[in-house]
Amino acid sequence: MAVDRRTLIRGGIRALGFLGAAALAVGLLAAAAYIPWPDHRAEPPSVLVRPAESRQQRVCPGPLLTLGEDAAAATAVTSVGPATIVTAAEPADAVLEETQLEASEDAGAGADGTPVAIAAEPGGVDAGMLAGAQSQAVDSETLRGFAATACAEAVAESWLVAGATNLGRSGLVLLANPTAVAATVDVRVFGEAGAVDAPSALGIIVPAGTQRVLSLAGLAPDVVSPVVHVSSTGGAIAASLEHSVVVGLAPAGIELTGATAAPATSQVIPGVPVPQAGGVEATEDHADGDDHPVVRLFAPGGEAVEGSIGVVAESGSGGDTIETTLQPGQVLDVPLGTLEAGVYTLRIEADAPVVAAARTTVGGAEGQTDASAPSDLAWTVATAPLLESAVVAVPPGPSPTLHLVNPGGAAVEATVTGAGGERVVSVPAAGAASVAVDGDRVVLGGTQGVHASVSFSGADELASMAVQPPGPLDSPLQVYPR
Repeated sequence: MAVDRRTLIRGGIRALGFLGAAALAVGLLAAAAYIPWPDHRAEPPSVLVRPAESRQQRVCPGPLLTLGEDAAAATAVTSVGPATIVTAAEPADAVLEETQLEASEDAGAGADGTPVAIAAEPGGVDAGMLAGAQSQAVDSETLRGFAATACAEAVAESWLVAGATNLGRSGLVLLANPTAVAATVDVRVFGEAGAVDAPSALGIIVPAGTQRVLSLAGLAPDVVSPVVHVSSTGGAIAASLEHSVVVGLAPAGIELTGATAAPATSQVIPGVPVPQAGGVEATEDHADGDDHPVVRLFAPGGEAVEGSIGVVAESGSGGDTIETTLQPGQVLDVPLGTLEAGVYTLRIEADAPVVAAARTTVGGAEGQTDASAPSDLAWTVATAPLLESAVVAVPPGPSPTLHLVNPGGAAVEATVTGAGGERVVSVPAAGAASVAVDGDRVVLGGTQGVHASVSFSGADELASMAVQPPGPLDSPLQVYPR
């Protein structure tokens, strides 16, 4: 029995030791919870580098052109009067340089002018605060209407979403190279049936300081819904597309359209003007004619894309959503349904990147008995979100109106400063607002993340131009050395 008691005593001592060690561990953990540990975080070394300010430049495409003015040269282009070009910068008294580009393919360049490159030397204009725009009204035997477009930065890649080459429609692709080196340009066209085989549009040389003009019908004949992809090496290119319509023997609208926003899964088309009530139901894809609002969509990827189109009046009332499917490589024109007269915002959401633009018209409908009745059309392209501030050049035209769209979740108080002074425009969350603009220079503030466009609308004139943010050349870079 003594041996058993000693064994029990030794077992009890061991148990007490284990309990004590456990209690000590718990105490140490509790203490660790209350005693602050040294705060040490390893941040990767980096430096904020602001590149040397570069020479800012914008390119205006120049006067409207027509094909076959001379019966002896059916493929020659000729300008039909001069365009009015305006410039804007911040500060307002900045010295700007305007350079005429060579337009040897235009038989009327000597009288009507050529494309113009607008430039500001480093330090003369605040970063990104340079703008230009042009407008032109024309009434000839072959062209009639009003066109306006913003002068664009020359880039290596752009998408033109506009035009048609079926009966009564013609288009011209304008390629301007403002740089000091030649550009080698590939122009690829996609239509409702897929990619168009146009080997002559690959490897086009655009010499330094010149403009080349390509007939869209020559590249892609009888295409209802073209989308043009322009890419260049060497010099950068400012690309635009002229679209004109003839009904019977009467010209019935013209527009000069710049590049749309780069492919993305979410696109915003601000300020789509619809001057007259009417339209075609969304189920009627590729409905004939031009006299109804449509949105043109194209997915550059190789797979089918599911998308939705939100159509909301700028006033905020009502709204509709159209579901659609884009087939691989094919362009789709989607009618926007029957709309009341007004201004609309289009929001496109897709499960793969797309490009987009909307077409609207004013004046005589194509089916009316008097085919010579005045009419015009406008293409409103998707835009990229603006930075905190922007400057807008506003060319002369009927009732110029600035449209602001705020896709964010909080209201935005934007300042709009023109000839009449400064105004504060409240743009509601996920909403839009508009304001008539006066003068040829408008400065915007508080516009981070906002989309913008300018529309022109008269009894028989219609046009729209995008307000795009500047390129990233002057943006600071966060550099992480290895």
